[in-house]
Amino acid sequence: MMKTRIKLAPSTARSRMSRSRVSHPCRDSRGAFTLIELLVVIAIIAVLISLLLPAVQQAREAARRSQCKNNLKQYGLALHNYHETYGCFAPSGLNNAHPNTQLPCVGWQVRILPFIDQAALYGQLNFGNPASSTWEAGASPATGDVTHQILSDGQAARTHQIPIARCPTDTSPEMFRGWAQASYGGSIGSQRTDSSSTPCQPYNVFAELGSSSTDAQVNAIVFGRSSNSALVSGMFSYYGVVLTTDDVTDGTSNTIFVGETLANCSWNPAGSDVSTNHHRRGWWHGNSNGAAQCSTVTPINDFTTCDNSTRIVNAACTDPVNYNYSWGFKSMHVGGAQFLMVDGGVRFVSENIDQTTYQRLGGRADGKTLAEF
Repeated sequence: MMKTRIKLAPSTARSRMSRSRVSHPCRDSRGAFTLIELLVVIAIIAVLISLLLPAVQQAREAARRSQCKNNLKQYGLALHNYHETYGCFAPSGLNNAHPNTQLPCVGWQVRILPFIDQAALYGQLNFGNPASSTWEAGASPATGDVTHQILSDGQAARTHQIPIARCPTDTSPEMFRGWAQASYGGSIGSQRTDSSSTPCQPYNVFAELGSSSTDAQVNAIVFGRSSNSALVSGMFSYYGVVLTTDDVTDGTSNTIFVGETLANCSWNPAGSDVSTNHHRRGWWHGNSNGAAQCSTVTPINDFTTCDNSTRIVNAACTDPVNYNYSWGFKSMHVGGAQFLMVDGGVRFVSENIDQTTYQRLGGRADGKTLAEF
């Protein structure tokens, strides 16, 4: 039987070959992106980034705020462990003497070092026989203080930082002129804080104690210059007050213990060490922004005296020696600041809190009813 060979027309064969080439996966070809398509893709990516960036920033701030809260909780545990050991809370100063001259010149944060896993650092401080220690140039056991002692690493005590002393959101310098700075300060409560300029103390009207310059014992009342608990509204005083939980008659959950502060709102970078700039000593010294230089009379987050502040209430009062402004609690958290209460709890308090309510949180024994906050 003979096979019949079918001959395709040339046009039909070419058509089939053409279709074969188009459908072959290895020979598929596409045109490049046009400029318009590329711009559209870039625009879409930019929009997605703009939508995601705030969420990322919020997540980071939430983590920083959580760490800050944990720092305050650590302070609370340490203060209560100190109380359990010594029968009282750590004082910020001693004996109605100016903290610049009353040796050992340390603040309450130094005293609780053994209770925040810093026993090794605390153990190097020579409180008993300072004459046997090595001191910084210009300092001595007679004229200096423990913060100027040279430790085993060859550095002065005041230069040593501890992790919980800083809030991650705090953008102020961690070190200033050789002093480790703090993000937290002890509360003197609703206490009068006079400014160097008389017109720059509008908040004294809120003070529980010393609201008028005619008050008896006014020198002791201003800044809490007393170790007499009856003259001190809060948990610490500028000259030192020794308190126990029994002294907190308003309730430990309703009384501020420690709160956030910003170092660069309390010292003058151009000031001297012994006058306008004495608050720059961080958490080491008894006369520093980390000791007992925070009052509730100033509204939360008043940034009038802060470096490069864009939120100035009174442009005539930006000097940090206007303490009625600079001694307020403040933070870089949006909308308020975090506070350690005497019971060990940590609360975020809005900067819009009613000022009367805020004073009652500052006072530990005012006997007044506290509103919701």
